[in-house]
Amino acid sequence: MATWSLCGRHTGPDKPPTPVFINLDNVLTVERQGDLTTVVMVGGEKVYLDTMPETLIGAGGHAGPL
Repeated sequence: MATWSLCGRHTGPDKPPTPVFINLDNVLTVERQGDLTTVVMVGGEKVYLDTMPETLIGAGGHAGPL
């Protein structure tokens, strides 16, 4: 079962973020860069978010059995 997190995709400096669901099971890295969070997905896609990394990671819990 996939773990999903609702985030705000960055759309520009004067525009509100667009809601987007991120599958946390497909996230390779999360990096804070200034006011943005860069998420690199499996396959190399980069998603730029207006969401703090703690919120992104904490929203889904663990991705598998402990």
